[in-house]
Amino acid sequence: MTDVSTTEVTSKDAVISARQQLQRSDLENVLQTTRPRGWWALAVITVIIVVSTIWACVAKIPETTSATGVANSLVYSYTITAPATGSVKLTGITGGVVTAGTPVGTITAVDGTTVSINAQISGEITAVSYPQGSFVELGARLLDVSIQASSSSPVQIVAFIGESAMLKYRLGATVEISATDVVTGRSIYATATVVDEGSTPSAESALKDVSGGSTSLSQKWMSDSSGYPYALFLESKDWPMGDSGFIPSGGQVVSITRTYDTVHPISQLFGGK
Repeated sequence: MTDVSTTEVTSKDAVISARQQLQRSDLENVLQTTRPRGWWALAVITVIIVVSTIWACVAKIPETTSATGVANSLVYSYTITAPATGSVKLTGITGGVVTAGTPVGTITAVDGTTVSINAQISGEITAVSYPQGSFVELGARLLDVSIQASSSSPVQIVAFIGESAMLKYRLGATVEISATDVVTGRSIYATATVVDEGSTPSAESALKDVSGGSTSLSQKWMSDSSGYPYALFLESKDWPMGDSGFIPSGGQVVSITRTYDTVHPISQLFGGK
């Protein structure tokens, strides 16, 4: 007669042995299916996690602010005025340009006397205030002329920004600038230095004078500064000219970017520094 307890022990041993065999088989299957591609994937994921953790602890993200400026038209433009009272006749403005020392027209006084109108500096005509034959007074504004910056001097740039944005700039700070010539399509990338700041908001008329009469840019400056535009003056000593760039004239639009601080990624996530 078979011993019941012996049979039970034998059955339990068989079950345990079967379970162990099944676990070993499962482990072998996992190892078989995860190598070598699976192990490489696991290694890559591990490296990514480690690198990301280190980067989050030691890296810094730059914080930047931007503005739109122009080559200062008050520096790179001038007005040709009437040298006498009488009828105006413009003759020397072919192609929309004037040449230094060359007559651009005449004024004929009521007594028949003719006075020459001369250009002081070569440049591009941006506005004509009176049509041919108009009667003008002495000193009347006849032509607005935009002139090019000198390649031997820093390029003078001005922008208008809000008071809060002004806090992100400081005298002597270096900014990055870029500009595109609308005629040739050539772009430049350079740096500029903050050389002066307005202490009080500027009038909208001043914005138009600086921009060369651009209403759209003046409106943008007013909007971006919530109606209180502060002037920011800059100089660029490395503006590329010649074959590597172009010489800007008054009103040339310039994009300005200033990196004013850096912050850790984790700090930025939680709103700190």
